[in-house]
Amino acid sequence: MVFEHAGAVPLTLVLDNATGAGHRVAWDRVTVVRVFELFVAHYRLETRFCNPNSGNEKGSVENAVGFLRRNIMVPLLNAESYAQLTRYMLERCDALAGNSHYRKNIDIGDLFAEEKTGMQPLPSKPFDAIRWETRKADKDGRVRIDGNYYLAGPSWRGWTLDVALRAFDVTIRTQDGRTCARLPRVYGDAPATVRNPATLLPALGRKTNAWPDSTIRGDFPDKLRLAIDRMDAKARRNAFRLIAKASNQSGFEPAVQAGEYLVEQGHRLDEDSLTAMARRIAAGEQPYEQTAPDLTGYDIFMKPHETTMRKEA
Repeated sequence: MVFEHAGAVPLTLVLDNATGAGHRVAWDRVTVVRVFELFVAHYRLETRFCNPNSGNEKGSVENAVGFLRRNIMVPLLNAESYAQLTRYMLERCDALAGNSHYRKNIDIGDLFAEEKTGMQPLPSKPFDAIRWETRKADKDGRVRIDGNYYLAGPSWRGWTLDVALRAFDVTIRTQDGRTCARLPRVYGDAPATVRNPATLLPALGRKTNAWPDSTIRGDFPDKLRLAIDRMDAKARRNAFRLIAKASNQSGFEPAVQAGEYLVEQGHRLDEDSLTAMARRIAAGEQPYEQTAPDLTGYDIFMKPHETTMRKEA
């Protein structure tokens, strides 16, 4: 993301204490992490790890890190996600470009523009930091990665599946390319199986009697859950099918929120209404915040004519 923001790729990366990229196993040999190795190949980079006994190498890197810490990370940034934090830090870097260099009295942005002429162009596609694993789903349709369970769905139990691990999400796919589930990635020991409730909707559509004991029953809003409780088997099957379709397009949460809104308004669940409302909610609209028009100005026309005349007199 930094290279794309800068618009160019440096020729060399100098790393110090970068255990996430590689570690020294001998005096003259460094073992590089596979994902970092692919990153280096993608951007055609030369890498150099600092020598522990070379103070000039380590000092240069530490000074650069200290400058960024003092000028970008102070005061402490508050962000809702790592993506937002990255945007904030890049904005502060852009603000530094308008300052003058302490020694050359030239804008830092102008100096950087001059340096970019000696850099490499960006590849046609950005790098996707991903690690692939192959796992066999258990009898519940789960795969185990790094000690944690991720639910692909009951339809995939016993299948051999490919798992794509990124920093913040996990994608489970069949070996012929079909996507089973996209889930948030967890680190450490997760107390429960990581799941997307939408992956269980097709199974509920086939076995509607399992709804009262379903593990995703609590993921439905109260009013929608009660409405589904009152449905017969045919209506439930149709409701789960429609919610699954809306979930594929807009996400599970917007889909069930849209379903609750329609039920609360006294409407039945139909594909067009549910899909449209789920898209609006996914785009940030909250239907419950829409207020009715204020009609109090028209109340005067509902009063008897004599009363109005008496007040005017």
